[in-house]
Amino acid sequence: MTAKQREIRNRGSRILDAAFPMVRDQGLSAVSMEAIAREMNCTRGTIYNHFSNKEDILLALAARSVRRRMELFRYAVTLGDDPRQCCAAIGIAAEVYVDCLPDDFSIEQITRHDPVWQKTSPDRREVLAECEQQCIDCLSGVIGAAIAAGDLVVGKGVSRDALVQQIVFGLWSLVYGGLVLESTSPSLGRAGISQPRTAIRRNCNALLDDIGWRPLFDPSAYKKFVSSITPKLRRHAKSVLEQSLEDVSS
Repeated sequence: MTAKQREIRNRGSRILDAAFPMVRDQGLSAVSMEAIAREMNCTRGTIYNHFSNKEDILLALAARSVRRRMELFRYAVTLGDDPRQCCAAIGIAAEVYVDCLPDDFSIEQITRHDPVWQKTSPDRREVLAECEQQCIDCLSGVIGAAIAAGDLVVGKGVSRDALVQQIVFGLWSLVYGGLVLESTSPSLGRAGISQPRTAIRRNCNALLDDIGWRPLFDPSAYKKFVSSITPKLRRHAKSVLEQSLEDVSS
């Protein structure tokens, strides 16, 4: 990479850094090409050289956040002794992502509104889709490893791919949906749900037990495993936030 290319890439990253607190603190309406240009002490033309509109900036922010989540997932997989533990570790990594990178989690939610999505370029949408697919592939790989090891048996009348897709969607909806509800719903307490994460973990393990993924859930062993990996995941989340990840604005 030439010095000029590096300068262009770094400027794109700085644009995202300037926009990030605007979205976090004031919402979508606070973000504009003019506001970012003022923050960076440059012309609007400089911003337009990198992004066609503010919605593209927002989608690039979301892609950067998803990449950080992906880094956590990939690390989580290395912490398990068997596929089921690796699967559990990904779920805990999702919780740590919310706790240690809450702004990134919020950015993901904010930028998924349809008005934002419809104004973004196809290229930006593809970048975000690819980032999300890598997160999905991480979990799919663990499920595939369980099948290969004989820990999970594909039943009659169900293809391997169909089983993997069902498990991925089931776990994704339970974990991601549960964490979104935890962070946004004011009525969980009124419904008697005082420990949503305990419920999320319990439901995920019930799903895996129901399909016969071995070893079956052992509350004591699971609790011990979660306690052992959570500090490691938190440290990794901190390093992910600090390290220079590949710039999604190039």
